[in-house]
Amino acid sequence: MKSVTLTIVLLLAGCAHTSQVQDLGNGMHAVTASANLGGYTGSHEETISQANDFCDKTGQTAAIESFEDKPGVSPKGEQTSTLNFRCTARPVLQLR
Repeated sequence: MKSVTLTIVLLLAGCAHTSQVQDLGNGMHAVTASANLGGYTGSHEETISQANDFCDKTGQTAAIESFEDKPGVSPKGEQTSTLNFRCTARPVLQLR
């Protein structure tokens, strides 16, 4: 039982690493994340989550401009992606 708990803790602790959101000017921002689980899908998911958290502070949502995936795998088995995004107004949904 102890080994299962330890394994889960280690997996959760090592899933992703994220940088601070950077201001690129003209309303553009960037955030970089590395993930050793899920490949580029994992690092994309982490950057999108961070971008949405950042934009949510002002009542907005992230609009993806582009992803830049670093080629190859790091010595730790991680793949790294940078997301360039803008914060935009949340869409208003209406029933028709």
